Amino acid sequence: MENKNPCSITYTLGALKERQIKRDIHFMTMAKLESTQSKCLSRKIGAVLVIDNHIISTGYNGPPKEVPHCDRRDNSGKYTKKFVSNKCPRQRMGFKSGEGMEHCVAIHAEINPILQAAKFGISTNNSTLYCFCGTPCVCCAKEIINAGITRVVCLEKAGDSNWDTPINLGKKGYNFPMSESLFSLAGIILDVVKEESL
Repeated sequence: MENKNPCSITYTLGALKERQIKRDIHFMTMAKLESTQSKCLSRKIGAVLVIDNHIISTGYNGPPKEVPHCDRRDNSGKYTKKFVSNKCPRQRMGFKSGEGMEHCVAIHAEINPILQAAKFGISTNNSTLYCFCGTPCVCCAKEIINAGITRVVCLEKAGDSNWDTPINLGKKGYNFPMSESLFSLAGIILDVVKEESL
């Protein structure tokens, strides 16, 4: 018997994909907005954690709660009581982008939503993480996997032909193929939204 219900809607695969792309752009725009809260002197990154098309948690890169920002750190990385510089302490110590990470006190934007969800007892299992950055680093990738996140949407991937776009200049390329490999092995979908679409 044929279903004549006028309220039933059948979507083609193309329409479903178009709806997902619109959602991805929406949530990535929210991650971009979240990045504006970052006080990082090096890069401003935001992330949004979503389950069933609802935001459950957000985050941006920066120091742990109650820890002063890096504009209060001297040229050796030690904290002072007064403003020192608007330049990243690692850069002032002579490290190139991606180097000297042991001197960085920031929690990465990808991890902060996971921590916020844990703080309030919200499961991150089967969620999607939107990252206003390139492919997450290996450290973040490992934590994303163990948090039960099943899909990651970022701005660019290491394998993209336009890896040298301004958003990614200076990034340490060796981390990203490993992250992509770990995601693949763990069965995590890795999708891309182009920044110009936001």
